[in-house]
Amino acid sequence: AMIAGVSLFIGVTSCSQTNPRQKDQTTVPAEFTISKEKLMDKIKGGWAGQTIGCTYGGPTEFKYNGTMIQEYVPIVWPDGYIKWWYENVPGLYDDVYMDLTFVDVFDRLGLDAPVDSFAMAFATAGYTLWHANQSARYNILQGIMPPASGHWLNNPHADDLDYQIEADYVRTDVAGYAEYGFRDF
Repeated sequence: AMIAGVSLFIGVTSCSQTNPRQKDQTTVPAEFTISKEKLMDKIKGGWAGQTIGCTYGGPTEFKYNGTMIQEYVPIVWPDGYIKWWYENVPGLYDDVYMDLTFVDVFDRLGLDAPVDSFAMAFATAGYTLWHANQSARYNILQGIMPPASGHWLNNPHADDLDYQIEADYVRTDVAGYAEYGFRDF
């Protein structure tokens, strides 16, 4: 334990040393350029990560309410795991298919697509929804459009985190467009 502690101390202190000839890494450049190939790789990585995250959480979802999953709880990952979950429990991927619905709206109508376009796209989609999204779908189909469709007076699940999870599509597919990152979609 003492050797590990000393090693950690040496590692931390040596990493914190600054080289006066080294460029300041805390300064944000005025402009950042990335190739289309590298950007596409990063976007695909984000989508893969979201899919893996849904799969990883599948066996534990709603089983550890009010507590963290302890380190001693094994979470298995056999070959073909994503495919198995996707084929047997497709509703687990609502975080992904909701996002893809919104991406489709961006593709068809552009980044300035009206809110009603997003609302109607998921309200009329044929996939399963849960909690806040299902309540919002019902409201929209009854003519209660956003933002009222998600308001706590109209949606008993208004404090759920559904949209916070599904907002990944904006972060992933509007990467580099700072002017859209600050908008209230």
